[in-house]
Amino acid sequence: MACFWGMPLASAVFLTLAGLVLATGAPFIDDTDEVLHLVQRSASSRRSRGPAAEGPFRAALVVSIDPESYKATEGELRDQGVLAEMVRGFDGKSAEELEGALQLLTDYGNTQHLHPTVSNWLLCMHTSPGKPPNITAASAELWHNLMRQAPRNVTELLARDQHGCVPKVIAIAAAHLRLWQGLANGSLPARTDLGELTGEDPWYLVMEDDVALCPAWRERMMQELPQAPIDADVIKLYFFGHWRKEDAVTGLNNSATPFLEARDPLRSFDLFKAASYELLHGRGWSSVPIAGFYAGTQAYLIRPSGARKLLKKIRGQPFQDIDMTMMLSVKNYVWRKVLAHGRPEDVNLLKFDELSLLQRTVPDCNSEPPEDQFW
Repeated sequence: MACFWGMPLASAVFLTLAGLVLATGAPFIDDTDEVLHLVQRSASSRRSRGPAAEGPFRAALVVSIDPESYKATEGELRDQGVLAEMVRGFDGKSAEELEGALQLLTDYGNTQHLHPTVSNWLLCMHTSPGKPPNITAASAELWHNLMRQAPRNVTELLARDQHGCVPKVIAIAAAHLRLWQGLANGSLPARTDLGELTGEDPWYLVMEDDVALCPAWRERMMQELPQAPIDADVIKLYFFGHWRKEDAVTGLNNSATPFLEARDPLRSFDLFKAASYELLHGRGWSSVPIAGFYAGTQAYLIRPSGARKLLKKIRGQPFQDIDMTMMLSVKNYVWRKVLAHGRPEDVNLLKFDELSLLQRTVPDCNSEPPEDQFW
């Protein structure tokens, strides 16, 4: 057996990794498969790379159902030296595509049960930057729910949907799940001009087609990505809703890093505390963001190994917003100062006073996120 300073090689590798984890302040890893991935990742990083691997990620995978919207995003990315590829999502307005999305989620056992946070009226309160909650629809659905038993699965959720609030949530979840499948099995990216991989596990940027990268994103990412926790499965460039200062990630010698750990996104007391802060600051109920902490799937980094881990962890999970499923399944981190933003036509940043509170709790590019809690 090969030895290293009198100890088995496997033990030496394990102790070396443990020392790195303790030195960087990252959480310890108790998954043997993940340790092996980290060993392979460290070794492969020194091998020769293809031409597309010179940047912080290998390529961008843009989720879209509109070729014209994708074309605009692809053009912007190309001008910034980023190779992009469209990944077709599911159109929730199409009965055929909705059926396909449902089948995919059913194959992973995600439709038999609903997360406690999911109901018809709450899905009508589903929000994202540029899209306020549908208060009228939510109120009507809530009234109807009072008269009958709550839905127990996605089939019943759809059957009781009187305002079209459910299909989009299903479509978004299935679109990201299908993308993870492609990354996990190697069918994505499909383009052939990225150079060959020799056992590497590179980052890929996943974007939705209504998102743009912030100014100076490349310089920041090249400098800051090496500081990411070694156990990161997903790193969000963008989030909205709530955040906590206590989730700050520290590095060597307790030094600050650019990252927050996206954990406990649905912690009830923290959500109540954040909503109370907003209401006491003069906001109406219609302006309080109906979102957890670190919400959104608009832009994030993920590796093939992270996609495989996600697919394994989400199997059999109850149905809910896919961003919450991601954060409750694997290790997610976010850039504290976001590196992406909604397009100006989606979030009018020039009319700040007219924005809902949800949009006020969307961090600006390269800036500290706005406070929305009692600190």
